[in-house]
Amino acid sequence: MSESAAHGWEGLEGSEKAAGEEVRTLCERYAPYLMFDLREPFLPNLVGFTRLQPEEESPSYPRSFKESNPRTASILEYAIWWDYEIGHLYQMEQVWIYLGPNGEVLDCEATFHGKILKGLLKNRSNLSDGTHVRLFAQPGKHALSPMPEVFELLPDLYLAAGAHAGADGLYAGGEIACALPGGGEADEIHTRVRRYLRSFAFKPALEYTEYRLLPEQFLPWTELREAIPLRLADRLLELELIFARDGLRGAEESAAERRMRRSRESGSGTGREEAR
Repeated sequence: MSESAAHGWEGLEGSEKAAGEEVRTLCERYAPYLMFDLREPFLPNLVGFTRLQPEEESPSYPRSFKESNPRTASILEYAIWWDYEIGHLYQMEQVWIYLGPNGEVLDCEATFHGKILKGLLKNRSNLSDGTHVRLFAQPGKHALSPMPEVFELLPDLYLAAGAHAGADGLYAGGEIACALPGGGEADEIHTRVRRYLRSFAFKPALEYTEYRLLPEQFLPWTELREAIPLRLADRLLELELIFARDGLRGAEESAAERRMRRSRESGSGTGREEAR
């Protein structure tokens, strides 16, 4: 490669890096404020961000934006990742912030059990500082809504976080399933995951506290997508070591599991620190 070509490549690489940092800064500036139940055991681990144009499709969720407000200049997508939710191994919820030509927030949408809800209230009362939409997360399950009262309409609100904790075990939905083991090994892992999550069962307080995504949690969606198999492998190895170390393969419930379960039930809040 000639010297001039090398300088040209470096310049192109530098401009791409600068553009990436610009998108990161923009996404941090408009990141949603998430409201979690006081007893929530699992807080977000990472968030994959993307800036989209109205004619593009979401890279992390099967949808387009063809019906968006005609004034929409760009859309910020947040793919929020949890290593665990109360029912199974992992969870990802999406938030979309629609920006106007002057950077104003025109609208917001968020995922809710596989569907999409409006995230910005009609009176815009859940918009903080003109840039941050405030969204509530269903206790344990993490479906998103601008109104916490929506969760109280769910018949399994308490069961999902309590008696049904860990019921889905080794969750294998969508393309992420390809990153998980199959066969007999999956059955053994399923049992570990179920038992681990049962120790986090809790009764939702239905009182919420604000959580702001941290700068170090942000990474481009393409990087998060590549990191997911590694994160899953790490979690499965951790569980294998936990159960092997404590000799829990045949036990019904260890003293450690009982302590963790009682801590969740009492709402001591220790799980929030562990999740961070």
